Amino acid sequence: MTAVTDHALVLDHVAAYATAVRGQLDDLGPEQVDDLTDGLEADLAEALEDPAAAPAGDHLLDLARRFGPAEVYAAELRAAAGLAPRAGRAPAGRGTGVVHGVLDAGRRTAAAARDAAAPLLARPPVRWVVTQARALAPLWWVVRAWCVYVIVTGIASIWYHAPGAERYVPRSVGGVLLLVGLVVLSVRIGQAGRPRDVLATPALAVLNLLALVALPTFVGDAHAELAGRAGASPSTVYVETPVYVTTPPEDGVRVDGMLVSNLFVYDAEGNPLSDVQIFDDRGRQVRTTYDDGMQDWALPGVDELWAFGARTDADGRARWNVYPLRGAPADAWTLDQETGERTADGELRTPPAPFAKAPALVAPDPTSDQAATATP
Repeated sequence: MTAVTDHALVLDHVAAYATAVRGQLDDLGPEQVDDLTDGLEADLAEALEDPAAAPAGDHLLDLARRFGPAEVYAAELRAAAGLAPRAGRAPAGRGTGVVHGVLDAGRRTAAAARDAAAPLLARPPVRWVVTQARALAPLWWVVRAWCVYVIVTGIASIWYHAPGAERYVPRSVGGVLLLVGLVVLSVRIGQAGRPRDVLATPALAVLNLLALVALPTFVGDAHAELAGRAGASPSTVYVETPVYVTTPPEDGVRVDGMLVSNLFVYDAEGNPLSDVQIFDDRGRQVRTTYDDGMQDWALPGVDELWAFGARTDADGRARWNVYPLRGAPADAWTLDQETGERTADGELRTPPAPFAKAPALVAPDPTSDQAATATP
């Protein structure tokens, strides 16, 4: 059991040392790092299994004494592959100016942080997470480009006092080209690995950190904008457009534009006639009401409302063109709830006429010239 535990402990230290070596190669592209360190853990573990190769007094787990510092081991890998030494690694004290001093201090702090985190990164669960994160690196390059696009369009909207309709999702050809260009540039930078310029490295780190912090806010705002475009947004403007609808002609008889309820017919001498059927020139019934007795009518000179009923011909059909229409006051009618028909409680009668007698017509003189002219 002790041998198994010691073997697992050795593998953890080997993984930690390999992680530190890869950290010294982080200025290269992911493919180059994989090529240089392919099988590194296996080579280190095999070298540790040979006690004869260990210096006197050396400890098994002190890999830095056995193989040299991780920085030196990484430099040897570079030299063996014919690559140039790591750029921007000026020896301490040779930096000139405040900028170089700050950069040197930053590099030393980063190296110390990597060395401290090496044992944690060597654990299998952490290594699995790191591996998955590296596999998702291309996705991050695209997301980083989109974050830069949002920042650029936001600054442009403030500078040009524009509403910023394309800030999160491009809507024009120019916006699409800008986003595509930023994605291509971000992917190229990610494929090239860490920049060799001493100023570009911290700038890229700041950009990545800024994009990571702003990403949740940008995603929420983009979702709100897309939802606004899909539905009714506050920017929707409603314009009232007049629509002219042609009113269909209403059936009935009108006099001076007023709908009449009844007709009173008089003969040539001005006497009232009853039970007169009126048809038009096409033989159609001339009706004044089309409510089938369901509507109440206000009659001139009568205080109460009236309703009218139809007459029945010899065939038993209802006739509404028999004048004057007969009816009764509205309170004398009863509505049958089952049939929906309205019936009068008593006999229907003729409502009051506008006048008892109409002016008589003057018969033309048969001997007059007008009568002779009009006679065929």
